[in-house]
Amino acid sequence: MSTQDTAQAGAGDNSSLPVTLRLTAEEIEKAQVLARQDHRTRAAFIRVMFLRGLAAYEKELQSATA
Repeated sequence: MSTQDTAQAGAGDNSSLPVTLRLTAEEIEKAQVLARQDHRTRAAFIRVMFLRGLAAYEKELQSATA
């Protein structure tokens, strides 16, 4: 499943829950601009970034324990 499919799947998923996070005004603006370029809502874009970061973090952990 692609990251785009994953982000869209979570949007209608009844088991998904909203999460509050703090971003600076600059970070919000960057997210908004990049979301528009990617034809996503800001929330969907931030979710994709979270999923990509999570995958990278998990890969890092596996490399560190190998």
